Amino acid sequence: MRNNHFQGNLPETFINGCSLRTLDLNHNQIEGKTPRSLVKCQMLEVLNLGNNKLNDAFPFWLESLPELQILVLRANGFHGPIWDPCINFGFSKLHVIDLSHNNFSGKLPSEYFQN
Repeated sequence: MRNNHFQGNLPETFINGCSLRTLDLNHNQIEGKTPRSLVKCQMLEVLNLGNNKLNDAFPFWLESLPELQILVLRANGFHGPIWDPCINFGFSKLHVIDLSHNNFSGKLPSEYFQN
């Protein structure tokens, strides 16, 4: 669904048992926050929300996706820290993470690069 003119918020419609493996919405006009119902997509390997108008904090809760390998949040309005010492950094299978062109701040800990 990349490179279209989709706009508005992402719906909170992901259901338990969702077998989606890739969600690529790059280069659209999507606004709002990342829907927490994405955690129901336990088979999700690729999440690409880059180049949209999302305005949200770093979605720490995505660490509960056991198969996530690629996470692209580039060129949005994400903000705040990407590290919370109270939250264990999961993302055990993550190979690619692109957070460029946002407004993140704070510490970039070495723990992110140890897995």
